[in-house]
Amino acid sequence: METELTIEEIKKGYAKKGEFLFQCLYCDQTFDDRFVYPISESNSQLARAEGAMIYHLKHQHDGPFEALLNLDKNQSGLSDTQKNFLALFSKGIDDQEIADQLNITTSAVRNHRFKFREKKRQAKILLALLESIEEKEQDEFTANSLIDSDERFISSKKEREKVFDIFLDENGRAVQIPKKEKKRIILLQRLAESFAPEKQYTEKQVNEIISEMFDDFVTIRRYLIEYGILGRTVDGTTYWKI
Repeated sequence: METELTIEEIKKGYAKKGEFLFQCLYCDQTFDDRFVYPISESNSQLARAEGAMIYHLKHQHDGPFEALLNLDKNQSGLSDTQKNFLALFSKGIDDQEIADQLNITTSAVRNHRFKFREKKRQAKILLALLESIEEKEQDEFTANSLIDSDERFISSKKEREKVFDIFLDENGRAVQIPKKEKKRIILLQRLAESFAPEKQYTEKQVNEIISEMFDDFVTIRRYLIEYGILGRTVDGTTYWKI
């Protein structure tokens, strides 16, 4: 899905391209507003381009809400549990009925509702921050700049060089994993440079990259996830640099 879409376009499931074209966000289907279209092969009713697109989304993708819900985690950031709750909330089911269906307490359901409202507030703040950065026309922005607001991720060149001198040998391999968190993060940030942005890796590939610097690739892989340096799908088959 394109990154420059508006929230309204994402909610609708399609975007207008140029003066006449309507394009589905989930497949290559487009409709030209200079023509009319039969609703389907079995329905001879005609529709303008936007109407045909709405029909397409409903019958080919189960509607824009379901299409959004079915996006991969690396696109939506939602776990399977969160998707399940959103699907139930969208049906207007009350908390007690949801609790009965999932065999949990109503307070647990209310907690999930609260967490989503909290995420919505956080998302607004994040959008405001990102838009402010774009307005200042900075030359470079990466997702890691948000992580770097955490003091643990901020270090001077002198600090980093000292850590490298102590914990890396002449071949750039770690002689041990630092016990102090800030020093450990400095080495992890160095390791992160070996991962290309916007590229997906298998667990085996991640282990191979880690092994070039650390012996204990299992522990380091866990740290990379915990510190938000790498993202991972729920089933652990795909990794990417955040």
